[in-house]
Amino acid sequence: MSEVKTFGNVLKTYREKANLTLAELSTKTEISTSTISKIETDSLTRPNMRNVIELAKELKIPLYQAITPYLDKIKRIETLEFLLKIVLEQENTILIQKVALRLLECPKNNTFLSLDYLYQLAGSMEKGELRVAIYDIISRYSREHGIPVYLARSLFQKYMIRRENLKELDQTYTEGKELLHYMSYLHRGERILAYYKLGVHAWCRRLYEECIQLCKQGIDQDPSQSERKAAAILTIITSYMELGDYILATVYLDKYDEFNFPQVRKNVQYLRAKLYVKTEKFTKAIPALQECLECQDQNDRLPIANDLLAIFLKTNDKEGMQNTFLAESTFLPAAPNTPSKYEQLGLYYRVKGVFYLQQDSIELGVNSLIESLVYYGKIGALEEVNKSFTTLLIHHITSRNNFSLELPQKLEKVYNGIMVGTHEKIDSVFMRLIYAICSTTDGLTVNGVKTNKTKLLP
Repeated sequence: MSEVKTFGNVLKTYREKANLTLAELSTKTEISTSTISKIETDSLTRPNMRNVIELAKELKIPLYQAITPYLDKIKRIETLEFLLKIVLEQENTILIQKVALRLLECPKNNTFLSLDYLYQLAGSMEKGELRVAIYDIISRYSREHGIPVYLARSLFQKYMIRRENLKELDQTYTEGKELLHYMSYLHRGERILAYYKLGVHAWCRRLYEECIQLCKQGIDQDPSQSERKAAAILTIITSYMELGDYILATVYLDKYDEFNFPQVRKNVQYLRAKLYVKTEKFTKAIPALQECLECQDQNDRLPIANDLLAIFLKTNDKEGMQNTFLAESTFLPAAPNTPSKYEQLGLYYRVKGVFYLQQDSIELGVNSLIESLVYYGKIGALEEVNKSFTTLLIHHITSRNNFSLELPQKLEKVYNGIMVGTHEKIDSVFMRLIYAICSTTDGLTVNGVKTNKTKLLP
């Protein structure tokens, strides 16, 4: 039967490995030899945790081994708050959650005071992952013990942090929607902001009906005439456009036009031009869009350029497309940082890639499609990634043009760096593309595995 490793066992083992006597360790830590001896022999069931931390620090004992044996025995709130401060400094999220949970479960605690202490503590942390670790414990404990106020607050804060991870938009949105059951427990400002943020999130996932519903709920409770409210109405307008309801899009465009902000003036001009596009009034749309390009800041011009490209594509205006691509330095955003900008860039580079492949400018076409893959990959837009992969595959098969030898390495970097090889739908398309490329090249390495024509044969 194996001996249970208490902290006393661990402490003695580490001390002997360091070739230190009790007296020498006492001198280094300023902890009495008798106290160290009692800890080593487990005579102290609840030793002073400051001594335990000091001994662990001196002998480089992992904090987890020093703290966890005593956690369930600690009954003083002050001691748990001290330990929480220590593990936060170490940025050990597992220990942070263990100590925070013990603080909430401690028999001598006042639940609401402890929840508020943790909530305020999390809000003071700079690093998002540490804040999430504490909010996660608050939400779990509040859910299990029926405390909706702190459940709502912690869910809101977790969502606001996690939504910044653009690669996990789907999962974060699903988790964030739990908040909808507890909106009444948020302060009005937080509640309105949550509706707006979830609405934009739904728009990014192309859930336009959900987007409209969420933004309307925020607007109904928002008495202000703020830019944030204007942005929510703008999101509703574009959602109605995507759904093909141009009457309601126009109704909300008129409401949007009531806001007195400089950007609103520019957006209204663009949206009216976009309605011309949607209703295929191209003779009105093209000059209106071109005028918009002149008025907007460069960081906001790409959607307008994409609308022009959509018209030129539909009317088979190759010269218009060529001229647009040649002028891209005037409308590509300098520092894209939002899902919508990444999506617009993915669309732009796909259209550009297809155009140049059709013009037999193979290298420019392929490089543009790879750019499309990169931008769609940043927001985890798996269907769009598949479309760009498939476009490359179809061109390779139908044109019978050999790609350059650099293409496998470029695809390897994109695939291994962004997709992580975990999405089966992407895997299948990508492997078909590799198989086609391997007909003319030596293959490439996917997640460390060398691929070639023989290995890919069924």
